[in-house]
Amino acid sequence: MEPITFKVKKYQTPSDFSASFSLQLVGSLPVHSLTTMSMLPWIVAEIRMLGTKSSKEEPSVSQIRLYVSPASLRCEPDTGKIQQWDPLICSSLFEYKPQHVHKLIHNSHDPSYFACLIKDEAANQRSICYVFKADDQTK
Repeated sequence: MEPITFKVKKYQTPSDFSASFSLQLVGSLPVHSLTTMSMLPWIVAEIRMLGTKSSKEEPSVSQIRLYVSPASLRCEPDTGKIQQWDPLICSSLFEYKPQHVHKLIHNSHDPSYFACLIKDEAANQRSICYVFKADDQTK
């Protein structure tokens, strides 16, 4: 007598959903947690200015993958398709819970840039402003 076997398909639940984006990390700055939306354009301009200065002096690869899911927001260096992922050289740049993202800004004059303000639990009264540049403005 043969045993009865069942194949169960695992359907992707909304909590399993994850999107990834290929972006450039322009830079980041720690700011006070009470930073307002009206202050963010000035902070973003400062980060962009610092990013262009450092890229002239020392070119660095800032191509990243941003993974967004209901459980986390994770940023990792984008090693490209030809290099295999290695945990010893490829580690996460940052990872936060989505509820720690408390402000987003998107510049209508330059739609390829956007920034997010993330409350850093490790540093009291601190947030970090990350500025990203997308190669494709529609994404």
